[in-house]
Parts: sequence; C-alpha cells; structure tokens
Amino acid sequence: MLRTLVLVAAMLAFTAALIVVSFVPLQWPLLVWTGVALFGILFERARYGSARRQPTGNTWRETPERFVDDASGRVMVVWFDAVTGERRYVDTAEQHNATANDLH
Repeated sequence: MLRTLVLVAAMLAFTAALIVVSFVPLQWPLLVWTGVALFGILFERARYGSARRQPTGNTWRETPERFVDDASGRVMVVWFDAVTGERRYVDTAEQHNATANDLH
C-alpha cells in the first residue's frame, strides 16, 4: 500500500517536472532527479523485495532469520552468501497467521 502511494507520488512529481521543463528548459535537473527517483521505485523490487527459490552453491547458508511477508502472510527465510554479501529471501511455503514477533 505504501509502495503504491510512493509510486503514484513519484509519477505525479515526474509529470509536473515534465510540464515545468517544457516551459523553462533550464530546469532540466528537476526532470533528471524525479526520473531517477521514479526509476528507483519501479525497480527496487527486483533487487530487494522479491521472494526467490532456495539458492544453490556451496557459499550460501541459511540464517536463523525468519519473518512474515506482509503481502502474502507467508514465512520467509533469509539466506546469506558470505562471499558476495548477497541476501535472498526464500518462501518456506507455510502460512502464518500470527504477527512477525511471534516467530521464534
């Protein structure tokens, strides 16, 4: 919900920047920065938020971290690659109706 609200606000800001730049071309940095913000909001899910399959490879380790995904209500497990520092969030395929604080 909040992500959608921020995305709509960024789209409105980008549209306003387009209008401003069409009248005052020297305001082009406004268009660039609102475009960067919009691009970041659109593509941040690919980097941080999406659940993936369990990673393969000898460098990946399952951590004790667990959390409940707000959108799906599923328990997510965090995997960590010590070589690259990358973290992946893997869906355990189990539903959990309690709050995240109840996970142990």
